[in-house]
Amino acid sequence: MLRAAAQDLNRLRQIATVVARHGYGHLADSLRRGKAVPDDAKARAEAEDVGETPVRLRRLLQDLGPTFIKLGQVLSTRADLVPTRYQVELARLQDDVPPLPFETIQRQLEEAWGRKVGEVVEHIDPKPLATASIAQVHRARLKDGRDVVVKVQRPGLERTIRADLDLLYLLARLLDQTIEEMALYRPLDIVRAFERAILDELDFTIEARNGRAIAANFENEPRLVIPAIEDALSGRTVLVMAFVEGVKITQISPQTHDVDAVLSTLLDVTFRMAFIDGLFHGDPHPGNVLVLADNRLCLLDYGLVGRLTGNMQQTLIQLSLAVATRDADATVRLVYRIGQPVERVQLSQLRDEVSDLMGRYMLASLQDVDAASLVNDLLDLALRYKIRVPPDYALLAKAAVTLEGILRTLKPDLEITSTILPYAHKLMAERYGPEALRKMAVRAAVTMFDSAQHLPLMAHQIVSDLEAGRLSVRVSNTELDRLSRSLNDLGTKVFLGLVAAGLIMGTFFVVARYPWEWRGMNVWALIGGGASASLVMAVIAWHLLYTRMKKLSLRALLRLFRRR
Repeated sequence: MLRAAAQDLNRLRQIATVVARHGYGHLADSLRRGKAVPDDAKARAEAEDVGETPVRLRRLLQDLGPTFIKLGQVLSTRADLVPTRYQVELARLQDDVPPLPFETIQRQLEEAWGRKVGEVVEHIDPKPLATASIAQVHRARLKDGRDVVVKVQRPGLERTIRADLDLLYLLARLLDQTIEEMALYRPLDIVRAFERAILDELDFTIEARNGRAIAANFENEPRLVIPAIEDALSGRTVLVMAFVEGVKITQISPQTHDVDAVLSTLLDVTFRMAFIDGLFHGDPHPGNVLVLADNRLCLLDYGLVGRLTGNMQQTLIQLSLAVATRDADATVRLVYRIGQPVERVQLSQLRDEVSDLMGRYMLASLQDVDAASLVNDLLDLALRYKIRVPPDYALLAKAAVTLEGILRTLKPDLEITSTILPYAHKLMAERYGPEALRKMAVRAAVTMFDSAQHLPLMAHQIVSDLEAGRLSVRVSNTELDRLSRSLNDLGTKVFLGLVAAGLIMGTFFVVARYPWEWRGMNVWALIGGGASASLVMAVIAWHLLYTRMKKLSLRALLRLFRRR
């Protein structure tokens, strides 16, 4: 325990050093002097060249190591937590880590398999196919001759990440308690989201389960390949799957592949994942989408997936229609319904901003709409109005933006309107066709009939509780609660003050009646005076910290910084 505490303190010292080097340290001195003043000349030079805030944050996370690099990568996919300009910069974070020695990988495999590597595989390439902060990937051949890839987690990584998570929670609580604007970005929520994502990523059984679920949904789709998982050889720290030979989707060309067929497959698969199955790939960047020689697609890496319920899919369809028809009122209502407002939202102001947004993006034809920027700006707008967008919605939006980038890269002259229109017609037919409307009417009638049956019983229960005196109404008022806390604090302070006064009076009495000298000083006076002074200081500290001090405002500090 002491060793772990010492390691945490050492890690905290390292983090503090890096943070100060990037211009975040010595805030008070910086404000007083009007510029950052790190510890040494080299640090000062780096601090003066950190650039804008998103760039500074990306460099900071890069220098802090693997855990913080993964934090930045996770945040780059969370449009519900960070603004677009931060997402774009954090997406540049790369796992620039040297490969582990093959002897270390071999020991990790033997520990996971419980036997020698040579007893499991016929051959494994010592040179990795890919390296990252979480795992290292090697190509291998099984005893039956099948080619596979072996994803091996770096040893001791979970212990290091959990220690860093403790420090991140400490930092998040500090920011949440001291910085006023942190209510918008919710540092504790950010760390919790990162904790869930990183711990899930450390458990390769979750990735294997996600891959099997998506493979089951597409078992009758010959145009899509999902690498088969070798369950007998996979576990928490090792994942073995079939090797698939292909190229990144952004590297194909009309000379090597049928681009139209590939794009059609990609759109069909994406549509089915989002609006039929409700289980979609959350990170479809070009490295995770391969194209085989026969134009089939292969999706890799199922560590990040999203899930949409039927109601969520319905709301997304309505939101898409509202945006397409430039209906600002409906768009605002749907965004408000999707999100979780932190505080009361001025819907009229939000509607005006959405109208302005649509005016800027949709002055021309739908073909010229920059969908990626529109989606990002809508998410930023929700974030600015303190409307929390559920993670799966934000993840789908991010995935859609990534896919649009792939489409425009492969075919810059692609007509988005004519391409998306068949899918829109299919959605409308499935959701609002005669058969769908008949089912909706039947469900609504059954619900109303069921409610009508239970209404008399519920009314009788309320009347019975009222007659028996068992019906109680609870009213909560924020101002009354605040007044109650203030009165409680005041009573405690008065009590401590009376105790301190009593100690002082008692000390005078004891000193006069029972003199006790030690080195020329009265011991009773020292004890009584010290105790009463401690109580007085405690009351003063309580008063200053909990009733006078408020959270810092970054806006006020920045204004002061600019003036100085």
